[in-house]
Amino acid sequence: MKPEWAEHREQRNAIELLDDDTESVSDYIKWLYGGTIVRKLYPKSEEDSREKKAEEAEKVFVSLARAYVLGEKIIDVKYKNAVVRAVVVAMTDSDWSMGPESVGLVYSGTPPGSPLRRLIVENFARIAHDDSEEGVRWMTFIDEYPREALADALKATVKMRHKVKEQHRSDLTAVESYLENEQ
Repeated sequence: MKPEWAEHREQRNAIELLDDDTESVSDYIKWLYGGTIVRKLYPKSEEDSREKKAEEAEKVFVSLARAYVLGEKIIDVKYKNAVVRAVVVAMTDSDWSMGPESVGLVYSGTPPGSPLRRLIVENFARIAHDDSEEGVRWMTFIDEYPREALADALKATVKMRHKVKEQHRSDLTAVESYLENEQ
């Protein structure tokens, strides 16, 4: 065991994996010996419904989230970086983003400022939009994301947006759109 790992453990030569699923541990061992993340990525298919695409992509993201959390637990930066790369490939290949379940796993198993958390919220800030007319997409799941993730995404959105100019503030003078019907 690496010395930097051992100093963070009660029993310096032991890592307890009782709470970790066997797939994540098995994938980690395969990565140790093979150097690649073995992951069946969900390919884009025009025949599948949006619901099916969301469901299948989220299965991949849940598996990758568990892998990242394991990497966090065993303090293996190289493995976590490999998982982040795999997440980006999965996002690109599936044309989907991490959903509420996978984001929940990341947020419950990583500290604030985690690189994967940053990827999640910056992706959210860049591409999330009102797509409610398209069926299953961002607006379908937004209420299911962890509150902390939504707060982080809002902060990232504010950082990425340009400062509102005074002329845009004048749009607020059209107050009628904010008033209730008095009849």
